[in-house]
Amino acid sequence: MIVDGFIINYGTDQSAFSKGFYSKIVLSILYLIGSKDKSTIKRTDNSIDAAFHFSVFVLCIWMGAASFVLEGVSISRIVGIFLIFGGLAAFNLIDELLKVIRSKKTSPSILSYATEAALKISLFSVFCLAFFFLVVGEWVWELKPFYEW
Repeated sequence: MIVDGFIINYGTDQSAFSKGFYSKIVLSILYLIGSKDKSTIKRTDNSIDAAFHFSVFVLCIWMGAASFVLEGVSISRIVGIFLIFGGLAAFNLIDELLKVIRSKKTSPSILSYATEAALKISLFSVFCLAFFFLVVGEWVWELKPFYEW
């Protein structure tokens, strides 16, 4: 998000979508490496796994939102496929969040049920957004390679 806010100029830069995508995919790959490298990190929780799922979820949601907001980016079915993977990452993230909530609270409350329902509704909306992109979109890949910046 810092890269989006301070470095990339979405108003004038024609390669802003590509730069934003590549910055987020690098961050997601770093979290993937950190979450799968069990030999160097000794821990009892899965916080780095949750961070990886969150970074993939943010990447996919950002791609969907940027496709709507940016003028030079069309609605693409490829973004719909990314949104499906983002929904799967959100499913894993929600699972991790619910484990944390259930471990902190001994007895279920109305707040925990409301949180669980809100998370599941947001997960459903991600899959609805992916379905929209797959139905309405075109098979267009809007990302530019590094050498065209």
